[in-house]
Amino acid sequence: MSEGRPAYHLPLGGALFGLAAGDLLLGLNPELLQFLPAARLLFVAAASGAILASPLVLLSRARRPSRAGAAWSAVLLAAFGVFVEFQRQALHDFVPSGVRRVLVATALAAFLSAAVLAARALRGGPNAGTLSISLALFLLAPAVGRRAPERPAPGPATAPLRAPRRNLLVVGFEGASWDLLTAYASEGAMPVVARLLREGAAGPLAALSPYDRAALWTTAATGKRPLKHGVVSSRRWETPLGTLRLLPVLPGLAMPGRTHPAADAAAARRSLTFWEILASRGHEAAVLGWPASSPAREGLVLWASDAFFEGSAAGNTALPVEAAARARLFRVSPDGLDRPLARALVPDGLARGEARLSPLRGAARDLTVTGAALAALPGGPRNVSAVVLAGLAEVSGLFGAAGNARYWGLSVPEADARAAALRAYYRFLDDLLGEILEREGQDRTICLFAPASWGPPPTLEAVARFLRGKTPAASPDAARDGFVLFSGAGVRSGVRLTSANVLDLAPTLLVLAGEPVARDMDGRVLAEAFDERLTESASVPIVSTFEAAGPQ
Repeated sequence: MSEGRPAYHLPLGGALFGLAAGDLLLGLNPELLQFLPAARLLFVAAASGAILASPLVLLSRARRPSRAGAAWSAVLLAAFGVFVEFQRQALHDFVPSGVRRVLVATALAAFLSAAVLAARALRGGPNAGTLSISLALFLLAPAVGRRAPERPAPGPATAPLRAPRRNLLVVGFEGASWDLLTAYASEGAMPVVARLLREGAAGPLAALSPYDRAALWTTAATGKRPLKHGVVSSRRWETPLGTLRLLPVLPGLAMPGRTHPAADAAAARRSLTFWEILASRGHEAAVLGWPASSPAREGLVLWASDAFFEGSAAGNTALPVEAAARARLFRVSPDGLDRPLARALVPDGLARGEARLSPLRGAARDLTVTGAALAALPGGPRNVSAVVLAGLAEVSGLFGAAGNARYWGLSVPEADARAAALRAYYRFLDDLLGEILEREGQDRTICLFAPASWGPPPTLEAVARFLRGKTPAASPDAARDGFVLFSGAGVRSGVRLTSANVLDLAPTLLVLAGEPVARDMDGRVLAEAFDERLTESASVPIVSTFEAAGPQ
């Protein structure tokens, strides 16, 4: 090769790394695992890599293949193989097994390519044959994947009806911290929660990792992992490679793309929720404010999704239409809060701006949900109601770090005022819960839960915030455990649950309501919380599935 002639190996090497990245994205997005979408993604990825690497041929030292270049390429490919294997493990609950084969094949292709390049580095720089072998390995990786069969939208399956045993009231606290909840309860700031803790069974609830709001709450509602129920991300990225719903996870960082939620995230759900199952089996059911529960479906007393309470005017955010119209009458604006409540939620010392507006917005939303719930919760002999109060999520994001006045060794601005505001909002939620229980909690078994607790963000994100000079914040992105609390008929008092998982919520609620648990659910029944036999038989009744299309 002459000195003036551009080296072939640089664009070819760029195409190799682009192809490797394309294989990784295919392994995380099974909906693209068809010939044309996959070919488009791989072509664009390889072409992008080649284009990005082409300017390097202008460097005189890069014109000829070298041993150092081959060695560095081998190191990078080996590191990429480790990164792909990390993705396979981190997103195990999000990607079906047939598609995880692509990740395994991609990691093997990276390791084999690294070995080939390392061997070539001992003999000289890479040649066309060496890079062609690596390209072929990465081109073959998607061929081992098997896309899961298409499933219809969830619909009820026929199963023998059982006599219901208990009415259920399920209350979710989004943004709550188990540590703060128990601390405030022991201090007397949350007397209702303190009573439920004494009278019931409670403990940590292992969260879904990595954290994603839509995937987590759908898992809690279905008792199935994201790879089964189909909701893998709250986000969607439209790229030249195609529509992507999952991106690689970086250790110590939150899932990317927070500010652009996909409105149709929950439309991908393939599994029935516990309230749909109970409604199809003769129970009156209502659900209000459950995250990622839009579009609503018929068959419930009221199905009002979180989008409905966030002000969406779409007709599919709440059904039936008549019940949705009544629920709109309970809308509360931040300006409409009574002054004593507003003063309690915004103590003196908070700076103007989001710190003063956030508690008022959250309280207005939670009051709206509570008012609509008290007007719409079913009262028949067989009923289940699920209500999610999400106002604390915004408040915790601003004030959650104030639980420690010296956050990572640094003084938190307005620490005392922020801690007082956070405590005031927990107290406000306790009052709302007390009102719900007083009016609707009679003869119901209570479930109080949060699928993930809020606290310090992942390490790298925390460092980035510190370097940018931003105030410390709390988030659920570290996927720390949430909590669950059961109280009422059939529940043992003073029990500490030690091995509960967010997957266990839906199966346990079904059995509490007197229904079987499905074999294709991934969670188990938290039978250790109960003080009596749940059915007439010696064990919990089991059916194959509640899905119309068969077991998942």
